[in-house]
Amino acid sequence: MTNFPIFFGQFTLRQRHQLPEQAGIYFVLDEREQLLYIGQAKSLRDRWAGTTHHRYKQFARKGLDKIILRYILTSVSELDKLEREYIEQLKPLLNDSKVKEYLPKTSPRFSELRRLLKLTSQPLFPSVMSTCSEGKTIPRDAWDLFRGFVAGVYEERQPSILVVCRQNMGNILLKSSLHRTKKRFYIETDPKSVPICYFFDARQTIFVFVELFNDNWADQVFKEVYPNLVDCQIAGVVLKKLVNSNLLMPALEKIIVNGDNAAQSYLLKVCKNLQPLPADFSLNKHIIW
Repeated sequence: MTNFPIFFGQFTLRQRHQLPEQAGIYFVLDEREQLLYIGQAKSLRDRWAGTTHHRYKQFARKGLDKIILRYILTSVSELDKLEREYIEQLKPLLNDSKVKEYLPKTSPRFSELRRLLKLTSQPLFPSVMSTCSEGKTIPRDAWDLFRGFVAGVYEERQPSILVVCRQNMGNILLKSSLHRTKKRFYIETDPKSVPICYFFDARQTIFVFVELFNDNWADQVFKEVYPNLVDCQIAGVVLKKLVNSNLLMPALEKIIVNGDNAAQSYLLKVCKNLQPLPADFSLNKHIIW
């Protein structure tokens, strides 16, 4: 059993603000009395203030109430000598190890948005790069190799980014919006628009995914706008965007859709206020959390 010195006191990591302001040697232990680290400080309280200690995150992950800070008080002139002697004698686990670097967590909301944007930039059928025409197998056209594009930005309750999607994305969006945890990322709207529009709340902006449910119509729209699409980047994902948002309305009006088409009606309505997505558009990860 480790022979510890006689301590002046102890606090949990959560109680670290109660440490004395005097100089001393501190001993970090876990709930099983295993010695993890030994250090020195001219002011014990200042050394552990907030999250400034270089190993705070490493210890905090074990539990704020499971990490114990014990200490002895001494003069500043004795700090180096005593610290060295205690480390040599007690051999704490972490003193000679590198500080673990923990990557910051990614917001679940941000991760789900990235996933959806990545899917829009992928082929409708990822494994099928060719199609059949008149009994022949031919490569798919370039406009047929992605699921969605950014049509532009418009203003309603807050800035909204319009993403026009082909059939198949709707099923993915529906599952996402009904998922037990992901559904909180979506803004509830009129149930009639659910099969057509999905409003993803990215905090600083709304991503409005509109599915062109009629497959033949979707093909015609994508073929019409393709020459005016360029690559852009949102949340680190490369996808297509319309360089001139005014080109969407003519493409929609040019193509006749048989029967009631709520997606066409919605798109024609928002096209009146549609502006191009700015080239310098970016998302603030801290806001989207």
